Amino acid sequence: MQSDARARSEIAHYCRLLWDRRLVTGTSGNVSVRLDDGDLLVTPSGVSLRELYENDIVRVDAHGTPRNPQQRPTSELPLHLAAYDVRADARCIIHTHPTFCVVWSKVGSVFPRDTVGARETLGPVAWTAYRDPGTHDLARLCAVEFSRGFDTVVMERHGVSTVATTLEHAFVLTDLAEEAARIAYFSRIANLTE
Repeated sequence: MQSDARARSEIAHYCRLLWDRRLVTGTSGNVSVRLDDGDLLVTPSGVSLRELYENDIVRVDAHGTPRNPQQRPTSELPLHLAAYDVRADARCIIHTHPTFCVVWSKVGSVFPRDTVGARETLGPVAWTAYRDPGTHDLARLCAVEFSRGFDTVVMERHGVSTVATTLEHAFVLTDLAEEAARIAYFSRIANLTE
């Protein structure tokens, strides 16, 4: 059982890690945690994850309505809600726009996962075609892949989303996806691919 206060603290901590690892820039990216009562804690819209404070985090009900009407949740809330709807095991979601995942997403397929880290820890990754950010179309498309058992989804010209039981695991998946995409990119330009 995770308390509201502990979840807020963890979200703020992992948001800073995402920033430090350059997995987010500007005001991009968002994070959520599902609480035991079904409510979600989500990052707010328009706030850099670099300077996110615990009281900035928005609590919404299971339908996405903010408990405090003065707060505005991330514009990607539909994606979070759709993922939780299809993955009862998911306790958190991290959505980022890391450079090499976005670059590779434009290829039209998932980057090769031929390194030890990608094969053993990252695991299978899904790819989805472009849909406008923050839309129910994008949310539905990603939810289909999450429902098929993928924990990591790369979205064309957009970014990557991960679902997990802990923020640590979601963070590691995000970090590994970006590293695998970086290795694939440099391997391709160095003509090291098969």
